[in-house]
Amino acid sequence: MLIPATTGRGKSNLVKTILWHVLDSNNTVGALVLDPHDEYWGRTENGLHDHPKSDENLAYYTPNSPPAGANFLTINLASIKPDHFNGIIDLTEPQEQALRTFYKVFKKDWIDAIIEEREHPDLNDFAKKTRFILKRKFKLALGVDTDGEGRIMCHNRVFDIGTKGTQTVSHILEDIEGGRVVVVDTSQLSDAAELLIGSIVASEILERYQQYKARGELDGKPIATIVIEEAPRVLGEDVIKDSSGNDNIFGKIAKEGRKFQVGLAAITQLSSVIPKTILANINTKIILGNEMRQERAAVIASASQDLSDDDRNIASLDKGEAIISSIFVPFALPIKIPLFDEVVSDTKRDTKVYKTRMY
Repeated sequence: MLIPATTGRGKSNLVKTILWHVLDSNNTVGALVLDPHDEYWGRTENGLHDHPKSDENLAYYTPNSPPAGANFLTINLASIKPDHFNGIIDLTEPQEQALRTFYKVFKKDWIDAIIEEREHPDLNDFAKKTRFILKRKFKLALGVDTDGEGRIMCHNRVFDIGTKGTQTVSHILEDIEGGRVVVVDTSQLSDAAELLIGSIVASEILERYQQYKARGELDGKPIATIVIEEAPRVLGEDVIKDSSGNDNIFGKIAKEGRKFQVGLAAITQLSSVIPKTILANINTKIILGNEMRQERAAVIASASQDLSDDDRNIASLDKGEAIISSIFVPFALPIKIPLFDEVVSDTKRDTKVYKTRMY
């Protein structure tokens, strides 16, 4: 699903409203939500935690003083594999080859080996400059460094080199497979660290679902989706492929994830920088207002219905108004999106009335 719009047209309100109803889906849909503004769970305002079923259907991971019922976000470096960095940090072909050699030689300690500049005969073919640049990029992406005695330390509390966070990814995957919405607060992380977490979970969930399909067990699993804001960060022309020309995990899901019940909800202001092949494979688009002609043209050209006569209509859509174009509907549908705060208020009122009648 693609949600394209300019700033202030209600993208976050739409996504909150969708996720609110996903929590009512009887665990038929699981979702990972990368939240760069810490706005979906609702620390200081209405959020998904206000839903009547949030206790059983919502999980929240944050590095920032987790509230009651939430989880501390800590991921062990041993959980990270080379492929997780595709589309996350820019690597030349020699740097990527060196990265994979480190993984082959040092196994789960491969990131420690890069940061600590460990030596090995298999690494002699790579220039010291290549390994140094690789170390620098990893330090920036992960927020790690070495102390005065050469030991690795983490500047943030998200990535851990010790024993913490070894089961975090497994727990998130279990929540998604259980049909829950998992909100990950990435508001204190760099872009690279945020997207790396998304890449780790997306890679693992796709791999699991591919195995379920091979064993004939997929029908019993909920649909899994990854919700990502500013989607061009991982789907843009300049980042979607690695040095060998292979798509990163987000591109793979956009193209073939539907075969394995894994989806992508891509939120963006800039559809035009996403490759046409990716836009064409995203079969459902909820199009909000957009004044930029180039962006409207990209969405219209890849829509499931002919929207050529709706160019000006899209430009003039007010906040909360949208057009749905999808292979699942016979024609483009204009819709009005409810205000999330009103959805929460209505649910609380209906729940209160229901409980009053019960007692």
